[in-house]
Amino acid sequence: MTVETAASHALLGALDRFRVAPADVARYDTDTATAARALRAAPEQVARLADEGLPHVVDSRRGPLFDYDDLMNVGMFCGTGQTVPELGLRFLMRFAASSRAGWFAPRDWEVGVHPSRTAGGEAAPALSAVGGGPAVTVRVPDLSAPGVELLAGGPFDEPLGPSGYTAAIRLTGAEHTVRDPRILAAWSEVVDGLASRRVVYQTVPEPLRADHHRAWELGIADCVVASRLLTDRLRAAGLQATARRGYLLGLFGSDHAWCDVVEDGVHKSLDPVFAFVATVGDERGVEKSPEFAAACFGSRFNRLLPCRTDSAEPLVYFDGEPAPYWAMAGVGARPRRTA
Repeated sequence: MTVETAASHALLGALDRFRVAPADVARYDTDTATAARALRAAPEQVARLADEGLPHVVDSRRGPLFDYDDLMNVGMFCGTGQTVPELGLRFLMRFAASSRAGWFAPRDWEVGVHPSRTAGGEAAPALSAVGGGPAVTVRVPDLSAPGVELLAGGPFDEPLGPSGYTAAIRLTGAEHTVRDPRILAAWSEVVDGLASRRVVYQTVPEPLRADHHRAWELGIADCVVASRLLTDRLRAAGLQATARRGYLLGLFGSDHAWCDVVEDGVHKSLDPVFAFVATVGDERGVEKSPEFAAACFGSRFNRLLPCRTDSAEPLVYFDGEPAPYWAMAGVGARPRRTA
């Protein structure tokens, strides 16, 4: 089997491992060239995906158009180790393999959120053709959250426009344990749903994230769905809980969501997706880390920057709607250099 044939076989094999976006929430706006770059594949291999049943529409000018979330799931489940989602997950989860102290010690970050910089990119024409481009607004860091300290930048008055923000922020983690059996029961329900494969951990379209109970019933979840569902379970048990959303910081910023619960007056973080990924390990291209998975049950990490949201709402909006995937190209982060 040639390398190209092996790659094609791997991509096609992914089609049976996830659930495609429901037709009422799918956005078929990603062309073959963009899909090929994301999957590190030849255009002919992307065309084969369409032939074998990956949902798409055919535009008279641009050819086959796919849902970007479907493509990300093809990449995540194909197992080539070379696609954008596989490489991104491995890179962002590298810190789980670092020392335990490295998860919690104060870390200073330079963060830049400028999503409008992508407005001239290849994905923008469909938007910019209407009224000269979208109105961009972004959510800002939650400086009231535990462990978040602004070192430079700001002030942050929402909503911020297309210029976004640049800031230096210190994040300090905290190692906590959780004792309340009600929290453990809700946590186990969500994590066990993922671990048993009754619910598939995969990319979920933003409109379906907003209807997280439907997503869970369909058998799919990502960090937003899992965190919102866990928050609902905790609140139903009489606990004070919030679905948080912000950035997982590395050499770039990645959108992430988790849950905050108050126990004995202390805010504790619950991250069911991080716990799941650290448990399955090599299946997702990352090392297994039972210690890190256990820390996800209560501890706060020094790479998660929470933003101001009420229930893990999107972080970037174009014309009042959740921004397309490529807006995240305007988010950057790096360790802060000191003199």
